[in-house]
Amino acid sequence: MNVNVQQRVFKVFSEVLNRKETEIQPELSLRDDLQLDSLQQMTLFIALEDEFEHSLPPEEVTGLVTVKDIVSFIDRKLQETASA
Repeated sequence: MNVNVQQRVFKVFSEVLNRKETEIQPELSLRDDLQLDSLQQMTLFIALEDEFEHSLPPEEVTGLVTVKDIVSFIDRKLQETASA
């Protein structure tokens, strides 16, 4: 997992959720641990799109359950773009 991507994702989480970056951990569940509803998730994904300047289509992100899932997904997308 790319540490730079993880740090940037944590930064976006902390800004959107108004929490300290140290409170964001890879294993946290979006729904169970962070208590995100669908609107907050949408806001989060829009902020991540802005941060990484990359589209995150809803049909591709619906299966993402944890913070780590999001970091891995974005890292994979960035690698695909870099190798294309």
